Amino acid sequence: MFGIGLPEMLLIMALALIVIGPDKLPDLARSMAKGLLDLKKTAESLKSSLAEESKILQEIRPDLEEAAKSLKNDLLDPQEKPGDSVASPADPAAMAAAAYEELLKETAGRGTQQQAANDEALTQDQEEAGPASTEMPAAQGRDTRGTPPESGPQQ
Repeated sequence: MFGIGLPEMLLIMALALIVIGPDKLPDLARSMAKGLLDLKKTAESLKSSLAEESKILQEIRPDLEEAAKSLKNDLLDPQEKPGDSVASPADPAAMAAAAYEELLKETAGRGTQQQAANDEALTQDQEEAGPASTEMPAAQGRDTRGTPPESGPQQ
């Protein structure tokens, strides 16, 4: 025990007898024995509870390892399956870019069609008004700077 031989043990007992005294030495020995037994019981119960917990962990370990492997594979090598409803992160960006391009084409076509219709209507109005009138219909009643025209001489 702890590398202590018989001669060292006798020396320790002699010193304890001298320091503690012959009256208190048996009480000290009993209390130390009780403490060692309680410590041994606690260590055994701790060992048995750890063994039970280990059994539980060993039972679910394969499931945990399988879940970890599948998560690792999904994160490192995402593959979109035909039945998956969730798209990969790159697909929404590509879809948004395509939708934006299509919207630009549609609005550019509408804008040129509307501009052509407005130009045609303006040309017809100018032809009906005659060559003497060069004033644009939108500018009637207001100045080009956005201020109302002067109605008469100021005093």
